[in-house]
Amino acid sequence: MNRKYLGKTSENFKNCPNQSIYITKHSWDCDWYWGFGYIGNGGMHTHFDGVFLNNAPTDVKEIFKSTKITQELWWILRDLFIQAYALKECAAVYHYGGHQTSKEGITDIIKNQEMEKTINKDLETVLNKIWEVIEGI
Repeated sequence: MNRKYLGKTSENFKNCPNQSIYITKHSWDCDWYWGFGYIGNGGMHTHFDGVFLNNAPTDVKEIFKSTKITQELWWILRDLFIQAYALKECAAVYHYGGHQTSKEGITDIIKNQEMEKTINKDLETVLNKIWEVIEGI
């Protein structure tokens, strides 16, 4: 199954109130990066970090009106997603050799395909663990 129900958010959860939230399994995209953290439902599509990590409460009872996710499990998922997003950004730096610009010899000084592959492999390990945890919900 490539999609899993996380729960229904609380009416008071400002990031996306009163929504049934599903998460989509990670995928290898464009032959160089992992797409992950896609959440939503039939009328909404967004990303895990923007809704659940950035300036969001950490108490699962503040976020969800109904869910099978325990507080302990929520901390584990948050931690794994924080690791995943950090690795994704790092892999992109090694892919492009910079962050947003590509000035040859200046911003591309650490462009390194082998490091990119290594980091993406580590990211795959984290993403597989995330999905394993989510499937157990």
